[in-house]
Parts: sequence; C-alpha cells; structure tokens
Amino acid sequence: TALIHSIKEEQTMISIGNTIKTLRKAKGVTQEEVARELGVSYQAVSKYENEVAQPDISLIPLLAQYFGVTIDELFGYKLDALTNKEKFVRFMADNQILIFQESGEYFINTENFSTNAQISKIGEVLADCICENYLEFDVLTGMAYHGISFSAMAASVLYNKYGKTINYCHARQNPDSRGRMICGHTLQAGERVVIVDDGVSTGQSVDRWIEETKKCVDINVVALVTVFARDDMPGGIGRHLLEEKYGMKVYSVISDQDIQKALEKGIVRR
Repeated sequence: TALIHSIKEEQTMISIGNTIKTLRKAKGVTQEEVARELGVSYQAVSKYENEVAQPDISLIPLLAQYFGVTIDELFGYKLDALTNKEKFVRFMADNQILIFQESGEYFINTENFSTNAQISKIGEVLADCICENYLEFDVLTGMAYHGISFSAMAASVLYNKYGKTINYCHARQNPDSRGRMICGHTLQAGERVVIVDDGVSTGQSVDRWIEETKKCVDINVVALVTVFARDDMPGGIGRHLLEEKYGMKVYSVISDQDIQKALEKGIVRR
C-alpha cells in the first residue's frame, strides 16, 4: 500500500510539474512572475517545474485561477483532450490576445502578438489552415499592417513544414515612388492569390484592397485566411458577401462559435 501511494504521489508531481511549465510558457510569464502571484520564491517554482517538489495543496486553487484552468486541467486530466481550436483559443486568452470585459463581451487585440514565439505560433496555425483546406494558389499576400508579419511567418512555415514554395508579397498602405501598392512579388494577371490578415469583421479593408488591385491586374483571389472572423456586421460587406462578390472562400482559425464553446466547456473564463 505504501509503495502504491508513493507511485501515485510521484505521478501527480510529474503531471503537475510539466503542466505548470506548459501553462507558464503559453502565458508568456517568467518563474519570478508566477512566484510573486503565489507568494513563494522563484526557486520554489523552478522546483515544481523540474519535479523536485510539489506545490503546497493550498496553492493549487491559486495556480488554477492564475492560469485560467480547472484543478483537473492543472493535473493534466483534460489538457491532452483539447482540440487544436480549443488549444488556440486558450493560447490567445493566456497571452491576453482574447480579452474579456466586465460586461461579458470580448474582443481580439492582435497588437498583443508581440513576441517571436507568438508570431511563430500564428504563422503555424495559419499555414496549417491553408493546408488543411487544400488551397491551391500561386501567391500568398498579407494585408497591412498585422497581416504583413502574419503572412510572412505563414509563408515561412509553408516552406519549412510543408515544403511548399510560393510567391510572396504584401500590401502597402501608401504607394512607393513608382506608384506600387505591393511590396515583393509583382502580381501577374490570372495568378491565384490567398490573402492573409489578422481578422475580418466588416471586411471593408479587404474589399477595398481587392478592388484597387484588380484595377491594375486581374488576379484571382482564391481565399482570405485570418486568425479570427466574426459574423457579418452592420455597416460592412462581411465574410459571406466577400465570398459571394469575389467567388472566394473566407477561412478563420477560430470564430465566435469556437470561443463560445470554449467558454461553455470551461477551457477559458470571462
């Protein structure tokens, strides 16, 4: 009995140690910051993560609250069962990109994609979305401004992870000295283009860019791929009207429905 009890304690310690490390890195905080929240030394947090010691039982609820998970999840019971969408919703919440207001409403602040680790994650999920939907295209282009870095990283992942070589360019907000509104690959008539942006709500900026670009060169816009897309909103063209107007598809990594489901399952909290 004592041996079984010892084995169970060791398994628990390993499980929670790895989970604390995973959640801390996803949240983008240091061991010192976690330590301040718990009222312990950073050396103690290091010991938790390296499975040298377990946190006191009184710290378990504090850890769960700080990382926005349930106590069961803290012990690793649900982490491996999450879908890719659920993991990404929690990634965004942990990194203060998905922000919940006191009113219960939420918004996406893509300004908070500010580290190379975060940008790398975005590039990977966008590239995965492109490949999972079997998009056939010649050029990947990014909308100014956030779509520039997101599309550049996605293009890199498409090559390094999937072995795809495609042309790349991104939009300019203002023309250069030669009047060009594109930086990088020069678009050619008939080329199939996938546009990358951080999100779409009204869809007006994408609509305007396509209209202006088509005045110069008759491209074929295959798809718009975004981190987040809301349902059609008043005052804009919206995702469905974009699809209808240009014969394109709008794909988003997550949607309002994905966030709502994550809330209902307790994966994230308001």
